[in-house]
Amino acid sequence: MIRTLLVASDGSDEAMAAVRKSVELTLSLGAGAELHVVSAIDYAGIPSVLAKQPPEAPDLLAEQAQEALQLAAAAAFASGIEVRTHLVTGEVVQAILTCAAEVGADILIAGFRGRNRIVRLVMGSAVGTLVRSTTIPVLVVREPE
Repeated sequence: MIRTLLVASDGSDEAMAAVRKSVELTLSLGAGAELHVVSAIDYAGIPSVLAKQPPEAPDLLAEQAQEALQLAAAAAFASGIEVRTHLVTGEVVQAILTCAAEVGADILIAGFRGRNRIVRLVMGSAVGTLVRSTTIPVLVVREPE
């Protein structure tokens, strides 16, 4: 039985489509269903040239991830759903799976594509890796054309 949903969001249109679908699904499950949103930051994937310099410079990745969580939370709240947000760091897929284990997720929801198209060209789709790396069901949501 699905009671705890975890949706991954990077704030992209595709991720927001996944958030909307997770809100729909949470509402359909009725009282007791929990919605969690996770945004992952992978600092290792940033070329040193783009890393924040000097150290006191704003952390743009963290700001972007926080904004993604706020957008997702606002979408859930607008539908009357209480949501818990999680900002995690590390390799994206592993960080999401660790969060899923911590919250006891019964299903993972993710957008078909995210913001980081350069990483996808080099390393492949994070969603594809997520699907192959877990036994938890994964719902992949495509942005409507």
